[in-house]
Amino acid sequence: MERRAALVEIDALVAVWLGFEIEEFLAAYESRFSVLADHEGEMYFDAKGRKLAADYNQWGRGQTKEHWQQFKKHLEDPATNPPPDGYAAPLYRADRVAEYRQAHAVFRARLQKAGEGDMR
Repeated sequence: MERRAALVEIDALVAVWLGFEIEEFLAAYESRFSVLADHEGEMYFDAKGRKLAADYNQWGRGQTKEHWQQFKKHLEDPATNPPPDGYAAPLYRADRVAEYRQAHAVFRARLQKAGEGDMR
């Protein structure tokens, strides 16, 4: 999870440095990295940061097919179906677009505060 968060921050930082507005940056991400977006559409993290994903190539460390099946049941009815074995509730969906928006806003504000003014 920490590696993924660092990659999101680096992407947003470079976008700000290059002068991309957030919507321009997101348009580039969505048009060029649609496979990544698709994979993350079915990717979740638990309360401890452990990754759980539908796609075999995106599975978190130690994840099994049974974990994903347990998770699907948990999503249907969390009150009666616990999280998968070894995972801690609550589980939340990965949302790179929201994370990009947040990181871009933070880095843009820092750059403006540093006296750079308008990025373009």
